[in-house]
Amino acid sequence: MNVLENTLKKINEFSKKIKIIFPEGNSERIQEVAKRLVGTNITPVLVFKTRAEIPASIAECQAELLVADEQNMAELAEYLVDLRKGKVSIAEATHLVGECNYLALLWVKKGLADGMVGGITYDTKDIIGPALRIIKARAGVKLVSSFFLMVRNDERYIFTDCALNIEPTAEELADIAYLGYEASQVFEFKKPQMALLSFSTKGSGRGTSVDKVREAYEILKSKELKDCRVDGEFQFDAAWDDEIRHKKAPTSALTAPADIFVFPNLDAGNIGYKIAQRLGGFEAVGPIVIGLDRPVNDLSRGATINDIYNTVLVTAYLCVYK
Repeated sequence: MNVLENTLKKINEFSKKIKIIFPEGNSERIQEVAKRLVGTNITPVLVFKTRAEIPASIAECQAELLVADEQNMAELAEYLVDLRKGKVSIAEATHLVGECNYLALLWVKKGLADGMVGGITYDTKDIIGPALRIIKARAGVKLVSSFFLMVRNDERYIFTDCALNIEPTAEELADIAYLGYEASQVFEFKKPQMALLSFSTKGSGRGTSVDKVREAYEILKSKELKDCRVDGEFQFDAAWDDEIRHKKAPTSALTAPADIFVFPNLDAGNIGYKIAQRLGGFEAVGPIVIGLDRPVNDLSRGATINDIYNTVLVTAYLCVYK
């Protein structure tokens, strides 16, 4: 059983149905994913602007339907104004709640759905931006981050952050690393090994970016990461290859190849996961947002049905195995 099959198995063992809402219910790809979810413990909720958009074949999806223009817009607008503490006017809120992305997020906020997956037609800013303002960060979390679950057969790794934070400070990089550790705990990594990546290994290179990674490592050392070994700054080969690490960093805390890789900025993270995906044959599940109070995940416009399905599995898993 591979990693994602095991994730679905655990979802199906949960005591209640998990509702995942899709703001783009009119997408044929989303509808195909909904059909794949039939017989699982995941109930899709498909959002449509109007009832006229709903295809005759929708019954095959066995989904719940949410039609935007049939909702109480005045009540939703007041709710949004209250959530935003007066940062939007009632007129602005009335317009926003008529949009499917906002409507879906409000359903998650109200507890009427457990999580959301969208982005087939929306830009990332239209999914993650409103999520940060409506769902907001979990208590105690200063920085919302993201990770990719890189999967190849029974292998799995966490790459973070590859999607949200462009040029994090040392403090922010330490927060990203800690959320990467939290992701490893959710997905039951056994005694994970984390490497903070750089072009330098333990002082072999110099520069402000090296200093940032080294400082982030020092900050991270003060946090409690149970059963997780952490080291940095490391070049990728030293983090991955035991023999190279023993030569370059003989006193390293790592005792095995890293399975959590913390990239120094978005350039490195985005390039890194795509190299692993295209040249290494890994499946890149994500980006998965971590740190929000409830799971919301963004899709690329080119996401395949399989990409969407895998993101839904991980989102559902995050809803219950926190």
